[in-house]
Amino acid sequence: MGKKNTKTPKKLASRRFNPVKSKLESMNECFEQLQNGLPDSQEAYVNGDRITHSYVKSCFLMIIQRAVDINNVIIEFREQTPPQQKHHSFLTLYQNNAIDKKTLDFFIKALDYYENIVNPYQELSASELYDVSCDLLKYGEAYTHQLENYFVNLAVS
Repeated sequence: MGKKNTKTPKKLASRRFNPVKSKLESMNECFEQLQNGLPDSQEAYVNGDRITHSYVKSCFLMIIQRAVDINNVIIEFREQTPPQQKHHSFLTLYQNNAIDKKTLDFFIKALDYYENIVNPYQELSASELYDVSCDLLKYGEAYTHQLENYFVNLAVS
């Protein structure tokens, strides 16, 4: 006698979201690292050593990449094809009511900084990176809360 399939749609949906949950947990670890590595003032950061600057850049890059990865998992779950360009993944989440306009606008701006970091021929000042990293902590928290609410609402409907 075989096992009876007792999986409800909600159980299946929550199981499918596990990759997002683990990526969000990983992203939250990156937020903690950024919070701990970011000096208390812009002046302290600008005058900081190369290791501090490299650490903040690395945290910034990891957080943005994890957000794009999360976006793509959500897009695939909705049976859509993930976009080739990173900013389109945020736009798609906004269009699917997973994130709000302010969060979309911030991440579109943050992707410009991301490109400036990964392309060494484009100069990014330490003060700019400090400011956008502080904003990333703020908008990153909003992003994770909005996604958590999105999944709760999705499971309810």
